[in-house]
Amino acid sequence: MQNKYLIKASKKFWFWFWTQLMNGFAPSDLHGNYKRPIGITLDGEYDINNKNGQIYLLVGNSCPWCQRTLLVHEIKHLSKKVKVIFLKADVEHGEWIFNTKIQGCIRLSELYKKANKKIVFRATLPLLISFVKNEVTILSNESSQIIKILNSIKYEPKYQALNIKNCNQKFLDLIHHSINDGVYRCGFARNQSAYEKASENLFAALNEVENSLLKHKGDWIFGEELTYADIYLFPTLIRWELIYSKLFKCTEQELSNFERIIEWRLKFFKLSNVDKTCYDNEWKKDYYKALFPLNPNQLIPVLPSLKEIMRLES
Repeated sequence: MQNKYLIKASKKFWFWFWTQLMNGFAPSDLHGNYKRPIGITLDGEYDINNKNGQIYLLVGNSCPWCQRTLLVHEIKHLSKKVKVIFLKADVEHGEWIFNTKIQGCIRLSELYKKANKKIVFRATLPLLISFVKNEVTILSNESSQIIKILNSIKYEPKYQALNIKNCNQKFLDLIHHSINDGVYRCGFARNQSAYEKASENLFAALNEVENSLLKHKGDWIFGEELTYADIYLFPTLIRWELIYSKLFKCTEQELSNFERIIEWRLKFFKLSNVDKTCYDNEWKKDYYKALFPLNPNQLIPVLPSLKEIMRLES
């Protein structure tokens, strides 16, 4: 009997402790649904081509929202226009840190403070900033806005950069909310009902993407031209087998069931420099080690490399 009450008390304590941890990692609404914090955005249109000073894009290897911005940076050949600074995850303290001091800052939270920006939830990446002398200006930390700013930059004619077109906003919102956020809603759901709702929405959205690929002729979601929809979708689906299907319980269907999506993903992966934005070893280390509430023993599962997964699909 003593063991019975001990186990019951331990479960209650663990659930309370897990809830406190989740509140720090992933806030939720009253129904237990994951709710992504609001970022810092620019008001109105912004012409980066007329901006004074050096522009920097701050990113982390493991973040899918950062990969969105890196994809545009690589596809558009923007290395001379926008300098990329990689930060590393401080798993122990749950924040991003610089490899070397930037403007006297070693932690990303310090840079936010230096720019006089109040942090609503925590200091996040990606981050687009400008330096003019010693003044730091945060332009945006919302990836959907950053990729549009980067895409607006005039690149040098010698580069044969792909054009990234705009597309149906309703479809972009579907990918953003039901797939990009959807995998996190599955992984960070606080109860069974929230999880099942997130899973249903996630796979319904994947079916819509599959149907769009079947409907439109060409390599991309909307046909012959690359659009923001392709940029939005890739970072989530390239992590699928390594992270989301395992750690986030995105298990309702195998991704391999979506044949056109698998073909699309391989074509996107083969685009010039896209593989340079994929850091599968860092993904596994950061996700399985950093997200303690989802993986308390911090074991990294034995998984194939990303190149092996792509090779099997070729």
